[in-house]
Amino acid sequence: MRIEEKLNWLQPVLVKQFKKTLQQKQLAHAYLFEGVSGTGKKEMSLWLAASLLCQESFDGLPCGKCQNCRRVFDHQHPDVIEIVPDGLSIKVEQVRNLKAEFSKSGVESSQKIFIVEDIEKMTTGASNSLLKFLEEPEGSAVAFLLTTAKNRVLPTILSRCQLVHFQSLTKKKLMTELETKGLSVNQASLLVQLTNSLEEALEMNGNEWFQEAKTIAWKWFSLITSRDNQSFIYVQTTIMPHFKDRDAHRMLIELILLAYRDVMMLQYNAFDVLAYKRYEKELNQIKTAYTGSKMIQSIEAILLSRKKLESNVNAQGVFEQLVLQLMK
Repeated sequence: MRIEEKLNWLQPVLVKQFKKTLQQKQLAHAYLFEGVSGTGKKEMSLWLAASLLCQESFDGLPCGKCQNCRRVFDHQHPDVIEIVPDGLSIKVEQVRNLKAEFSKSGVESSQKIFIVEDIEKMTTGASNSLLKFLEEPEGSAVAFLLTTAKNRVLPTILSRCQLVHFQSLTKKKLMTELETKGLSVNQASLLVQLTNSLEEALEMNGNEWFQEAKTIAWKWFSLITSRDNQSFIYVQTTIMPHFKDRDAHRMLIELILLAYRDVMMLQYNAFDVLAYKRYEKELNQIKTAYTGSKMIQSIEAILLSRKKLESNVNAQGVFEQLVLQLMK
């Protein structure tokens, strides 16, 4: 899929707005693109960069086919500088190098474009170092700062950029795209509840750990809802050996929460995508054993467990206590 086609699919409203901006030659010198992963922030940055360097530009829009456009999209144009976190953060030295580039003329043109991914991962020193350019841009330079966590970006940086929000994909649109990629409805139905990102959904689907994780989570849910005492032992024998870190613990909670959510949706005849579509028959049987109030209590217990995990409470203890609460 060509980059403009992908953007028209991901963010049709933003593409329309930016086309107008380009045609009117009103592109700002600094943008902050914010939104969840997979919503087209990087693609939009590259498309806009290509518009500034295109050799065959018509009405301010990139042709997508000339040598400059192709090099931008292939991350090979010398006047487009991309920065990603070095390890867990973007460090002061990276920003110093970036500022050094700001002071130079473009290699092949007077235009320079800077794309900084995960701007929220800048150290405080690096963020402060970046402010000078944002306050006093030098020459024909445009900066695109990308983030999935706007609340972690320094207010001083936010105030100096034009903020653009990238809408998350709807579940229906993501389901359709996953099906075109060869996934079954049963596979896609769970993934669209866990992520809004096409790339992340595909990565999860191909991950052996995740495939086993969802099987374990469903088994645990089945044991709990059938009031089987093995559900308590299952935490130590099966869950803890597989779900070994905080991210994995959070994933387990989400998988269990989605199973209970499915039951509640079936109870109230709600029209939405079932996460565990493949187990719809079993879910319909389970719903008969629960009143609406009991299901709400169960979901509240899961949400409380998630809160405990976020507070670094011992995971095994949290899961074992959750079993006892859910089996009351």
